[in-house]
Amino acid sequence: MTRKIYSGTCDDCPAILSMIIELAAFEKMEDQVKMTLPRLQTDLSAGKFSCAVCREGEQLISFAIYVFTFDLETGRKMYLEDLYVREEHRGRGVGSEMWDYLVETARKNGCSSLEFSVLSWNESAAQFYRKRGAENLTERDGKTLLRY
Repeated sequence: MTRKIYSGTCDDCPAILSMIIELAAFEKMEDQVKMTLPRLQTDLSAGKFSCAVCREGEQLISFAIYVFTFDLETGRKMYLEDLYVREEHRGRGVGSEMWDYLVETARKNGCSSLEFSVLSWNESAAQFYRKRGAENLTERDGKTLLRY
């Protein structure tokens, strides 16, 4: 079956929201999902975030949500909020293809880096990114991520 990765649209939002809920369940954070379909569609339309999706046949099997931000030292950068591949499609290269698409998107947009966070217990995700050249900034720079 043919796979296609492309910039997600509002028409993709129902499937994206479904995968957001799947991801939250995997992360044991279902109670933290406050996203609604209208808000997801409105925010995507307004350019508050960008997304990439992978379609195989008629089904969306992966999504990535990202934003462009700025670093005082290096300039424009891309922040990856989440990259998710549906469980039944893992181990088939979908994550790698999505990663390559995201790296190319960052390059095309003049970004100095592509940053993201990984839950401390999700060692398989950390290994996935390290294998592709990512380094742990918490260890390297001693930075702590905070939220208000």
